[in-house]
Amino acid sequence: MKRFVEVEQLLRTKGVRLTGQRQLIVRRAVAYLHFVAEELVRDVRTIDPSVARGTVYRTLALLHEVGAVEKHDFRYGAPNYEVTFAKAHHDHLMCVQCGEIIEFQEPRWERLQEEVVKRYGYQLLSHTHKLYGLCRTCQRIHPKRPLKPPRLHVEEVVA
Repeated sequence: MKRFVEVEQLLRTKGVRLTGQRQLIVRRAVAYLHFVAEELVRDVRTIDPSVARGTVYRTLALLHEVGAVEKHDFRYGAPNYEVTFAKAHHDHLMCVQCGEIIEFQEPRWERLQEEVVKRYGYQLLSHTHKLYGLCRTCQRIHPKRPLKPPRLHVEEVVA
């Protein structure tokens, strides 16, 4: 509930009108750790079937624009969304077999990237680290099975 209130306040300060449908979409989005848009569409429609798919996608785009939601391309399937407003920086481990996502922080990487940025005279604006592999469960289930590279996604555009 706290995250919903924080995101709602952010949207109001940005002058975004919060209709009942937008409030519902935001409330359901902040309940997830990571989600795909179609998962959110299904979730919202179980509560209010009148919410259009396009309304969910436009609200996600708006949340991304104001910095409340980050859109992750995890190299397979549809993009993942994550409510990152007021959330500490972190990176991701992703299982390419089952899709499990683990968030982690590694201070040594942060220091190393600062050194690299300084060495090359860059001003760092943002970054992301995404590590792909097989989780322990998938390694046990298919230990000898050859791994197919993750298929790249084709993003669905809905107006």
